[in-house]
Amino acid sequence: MAKEEKIDLILEGLVKTGSDKKEIEKLRPQCIELLKQDRSYNEILDEGAHKLSRDTVDLLFDTNKYGNQYLQGISSTICLGDEDCINTLNGYRDQYQDYDIYDNTLFDVASITKLFTLILAYECETLGLDLNVPVKALNPDYDLEDFTINDLIRLCGEIATDGRINDAKCVEEAYQILKTAHLVSNNRDENKYTDIGAMIIGETLVKVLNSTRAKNYNLQDWMNELIFKPLNMEHTTFNPNHANVTGCGNRFEVHDPKARALGGIAGHAGIFTNGEDLVKLASGLFKIYHNIDRPIELTKEHIYRMGEITFPNAKQCNKGNLGLYVKHPDGFARTFTPSIFAKGSFSHQGWTGSLATFDPVNQIHQSILVNAIYETDNKELIRNDKPVGFGGRFDQYLDQLTTNTMLLYVAKEYYNRYVYNNSKKYRK
Repeated sequence: MAKEEKIDLILEGLVKTGSDKKEIEKLRPQCIELLKQDRSYNEILDEGAHKLSRDTVDLLFDTNKYGNQYLQGISSTICLGDEDCINTLNGYRDQYQDYDIYDNTLFDVASITKLFTLILAYECETLGLDLNVPVKALNPDYDLEDFTINDLIRLCGEIATDGRINDAKCVEEAYQILKTAHLVSNNRDENKYTDIGAMIIGETLVKVLNSTRAKNYNLQDWMNELIFKPLNMEHTTFNPNHANVTGCGNRFEVHDPKARALGGIAGHAGIFTNGEDLVKLASGLFKIYHNIDRPIELTKEHIYRMGEITFPNAKQCNKGNLGLYVKHPDGFARTFTPSIFAKGSFSHQGWTGSLATFDPVNQIHQSILVNAIYETDNKELIRNDKPVGFGGRFDQYLDQLTTNTMLLYVAKEYYNRYVYNNSKKYRK
């Protein structure tokens, strides 16, 4: 069989798992060019690492029309299964460029916290919690009529509080405001993105777990016990107690004002992590999906639900359970989950700019952790707390990262199928 025919078989397999056919057609000539030379897979992997490094440096030192850098620090990762992982990092932890980014630097991932809250909810379901019981039956602090945790996960209805949580003068007052949460709309026919549902889910899961297991833990403690420790995510935490973090502009704390008001530990934002720990999360999820191992109590069905398109005809059809970005079948909704990834892939992006993406079918993971929050008195220089133009430049970098990832994936498949015959795995 000719080399191009072998490549086509791999690409056809990607289309069958849900990769966009047009994107695969664009990728094909690059795959042929990459594999036409007589090189080892490790050499190709090295080339991919150099490409990732070059693209990352270009982004890091690029500036917008005002001469401002789009971000100060970055750590990007490409991971293919358990064998091959590339990480590059560069830059600083604050906009004054006083502190370098290192391997153990933790990034404020903002709303990516919701992915962990969703995992904790599914863990509790496996342990016996019925997610279709009304929230008020599980946690009397919240009267949301007959709305269930699953309704909150699906972002149904519209929830409001009496007052703004981030205006609270202390943590106790912030929680009192949160407990005034009520339904403005009980519509279950579409989703509306909100932070409040994730906060309530986090609080309710803690109450249920403490009651059933006779503990007095907070959300941090339960995530440690049920997620972080079983997956060996030794760096991931709320409220890191050391200075080696990228956080709120030039202050090393959580950026989200509601999370700060709630003491830094909440279901919607507050987690700090790094690329190494996100790889461990991806590995755990992929092992469960492929029935290899079960390091945490999730099931394959739960990982299906992470990539579920919940409301295909809604305005926010690009967002699934607890706001995860999913692949939309028609491709018209903007999403951070690349269309070239398999059906059921999902991602989450935080307000700070960081992004984590997972393709369970093909065991592909990539992350972009950044310190993009920019503090300035001149509001014309920022949009959504980041330098003007950041969004477009980030999308360009994400496209480069994804192309590099898929080229390496095809190369890996080619060598495993036709060169090494699955007899030898190469670790980088």
